[in-house]
Amino acid sequence: MRTSRSRTAASLLAGACLFTACGDAGGDAGGDTSDGADDGAAMEAAEAVSPDGVILIEAADLSFDPEQVSAEAGTVDFSLVNTGAVEHDLVIEEADDAHVTHASPGETVTGSIELEPGTYTYYCSVPGHRAAMEGTLEVS
Repeated sequence: MRTSRSRTAASLLAGACLFTACGDAGGDAGGDTSDGADDGAAMEAAEAVSPDGVILIEAADLSFDPEQVSAEAGTVDFSLVNTGAVEHDLVIEEADDAHVTHASPGETVTGSIELEPGTYTYYCSVPGHRAAMEGTLEVS
C-alpha cells in the first residue's frame, strides 16, 4: 500500500512539474521574452472604458479595478461601481484633490472632470482607504 501511494504521489508530482514547465504562464508561444506586464496594463486600461467613453472603475473593499486607465484630454467621465460593503469615492490628486464622485455600497455613480494631458493619481479619500485604493490615469 505504501509503495502504491508513493508511486501515485510521484506520478502526480511529475505531471505537475511537466504541466508547469510546458504551461504558458501568461507569456505567448511566439518567444516573447517580456513579462507581459505592460501588455496586461494596456489591456486592462482598454477594458475599463465603456463604448460611450466613460472610464469604469470598480471599487471593492480596499481595492480599485483597474489600477491604470487612460483618457483623452478634456472632459473625462468616470463611472464608479461600488461592489464593496462600505462607501467609496474617487478623487484626483493632481487636480487639487478634486472629488469626482462618491458611491454608497451597491451604487454606480458617474462624475466628470476637465483634465489637461498628464499623469494623474486617483484614490479613495475615505479614511484608511488610500493605502490600498490608488490608481494611475494617463491623459493624452
